[in-house]
Amino acid sequence: MKNLLGYNVKSPDGKLDGEEFLLRKIDSDLNLKQKNLAEEGALLEKSSAFPFWLSILKYILLLAGCILLGGGLDALADGDAPLAKMEANGLWWFIGAGAAAVLAAGVLALLEWRKRKTVKGSSAFRDFSERTEKLNAQSYEALRVPENAAPIDVFSLPYKPRAKKPAPAFGSNYFLAEAAAFREENLFCFADVERAFGVPLEKIKRVLCVKKRAAFVGWNKSTPPNKPPYKVRSNQYGMHFVKPFYAVEIAGSEEFYLLFPAYEWATVAPLLGERALNIQEVKKLK
Repeated sequence: MKNLLGYNVKSPDGKLDGEEFLLRKIDSDLNLKQKNLAEEGALLEKSSAFPFWLSILKYILLLAGCILLGGGLDALADGDAPLAKMEANGLWWFIGAGAAAVLAAGVLALLEWRKRKTVKGSSAFRDFSERTEKLNAQSYEALRVPENAAPIDVFSLPYKPRAKKPAPAFGSNYFLAEAAAFREENLFCFADVERAFGVPLEKIKRVLCVKKRAAFVGWNKSTPPNKPPYKVRSNQYGMHFVKPFYAVEIAGSEEFYLLFPAYEWATVAPLLGERALNIQEVKKLK
């Protein structure tokens, strides 16, 4: 099966794999404005990011500091350990070096946070946010997205073509995209700021509740991912993990699926009507 929102990162047309369910698209003028705004946003995001080498150094210092500090304190508590036989000044240097490394990692983390906060609080960023909100409203109006459409997170799959099987373009499996979901007659619809898709309800075969962990990048909610109701796990590299996730299986020219995290099920289920009653639990997605 194919991810309906999957796309080949090397393809110049930017088409999604499930284009056969395309309902509407914005015109070329709005599309150009959206692309220009996206490029501007990428530059702002880059300006708020900490240099990569300093981010790596932060994690190295933290790891080394924990090892040194933990080892030194364990040795201090264990009089029979070989390390405890070192001269007292040598042992305290060992502990002090670990504490200094942890402190240095903390300073780098603070500087990283301050840089991002400074950029996010700048007038340039506020102006960008206001223009983005206005342009997105124009796009949704052009796509005839109703005002009561529900914002949901969905899993997109950027991939690189391979001879046997496409490979995810990022280290994680999925990219978390945001869509506006709604019903239009007998269609289950969802739209981003460029296009709207409409899947006939009779094309929806079933819903799978996948008990495997899904890894993804990106976060769209104002509440942090580790807080209720999301409770999404994250690591230090900005990758998120959720379990379970749902797959809406769709019959088209090929077998497609639309994926979304478990915390969106309560929003999506009413839009699927009776199709939401046909749920099958599986250990993994084929």
